[in-house]
Amino acid sequence: MAARLVLSLNGCYDSCSLSGGASIKFIVKSPLNKADVVEVRYDCFCGCKPRAQYQRGTDEANHEHCCCGQVHFVGAQAEDRLKAYLAERATTGMDDDVGGYTLHAQQVKAPWGDPVAVAYAVPHHPRKH
Repeated sequence: MAARLVLSLNGCYDSCSLSGGASIKFIVKSPLNKADVVEVRYDCFCGCKPRAQYQRGTDEANHEHCCCGQVHFVGAQAEDRLKAYLAERATTGMDDDVGGYTLHAQQVKAPWGDPVAVAYAVPHHPRKH
């Protein structure tokens, strides 16, 4: 059975309600001596602290895929890149065990004041840590 993408996008700003009533709060900062880079991370329910960075002014989005299956992209076209990433993984069955994803898209405020796109996917059946 191929992994199923649930493309219901839930827009939110600082924190979002996830399946099961959990919420995610992104921590946004610039790494030391990198004023044009934003790092967006969160404390995952599984105990990990996934983080991804975006360089201001680029057409890139970076991501991190947590051990439980949750994944987030930060940067230009984050939502589209997240969808493409999950679609590619679905063709090989890499995420069949998580039973599909619910996708979320939002913006966070970078330390330099501009909004930066963040998109993340929450697995329906998270993996054990």
